[in-house]
Amino acid sequence: MTAMKILPALFLLGVAASFGATGPPAQSAQPASQTVSKTAAARVPYSVFNEIHVDDRCRLLPNPALRSAGGKKPHLRKDPVICHLESLLTSGHMEESMVGNEVHRSWVSIREQEYVLQNIAPVSKQFIVEQFVPNGWVVDSDPQPGEMAGATAIFRVQAEPGQVVRLHVGIRRTKALRPKLIGMRSPAPSEMLCN
Repeated sequence: MTAMKILPALFLLGVAASFGATGPPAQSAQPASQTVSKTAAARVPYSVFNEIHVDDRCRLLPNPALRSAGGKKPHLRKDPVICHLESLLTSGHMEESMVGNEVHRSWVSIREQEYVLQNIAPVSKQFIVEQFVPNGWVVDSDPQPGEMAGATAIFRVQAEPGQVVRLHVGIRRTKALRPKLIGMRSPAPSEMLCN
């Protein structure tokens, strides 16, 4: 009979010991990975993490919200499955127009490239393509960038899981050359006598 009284008491002590000071097991701490993502989500809106940022050389960039957090320059990497460039073209041509008796000429330089972007994630992602536009150059492509951030044109492209999308980006520079004067025709001697 004594054993019957002691057994339930030991059982209750074991249950109480398993709860410990932290409470029942259902209230135990979360895994570290969930804690990190919730902490990051508290600093940065969730929608930001559904973006893939690439630069004009198809290097994967850290998210802008996280770039300034570290203080040191991030290591940029390439992944040709996610982003690679095709149709890299550079060309130039002369443009001329008549203004009065002058021919206005300009040398136009054009650089074009096509981004091939693939969403390998199981959820839809938005690619943010950050194309550097050097001083004196302008974006000359369709579609135009959604915004300009200093000397960077920002294009946004939506991609569903597994989808491959293409983005053509062109920039151009127009350098004015010295105008060329078209000489007036000299009057014939007979025309000069009539006046």
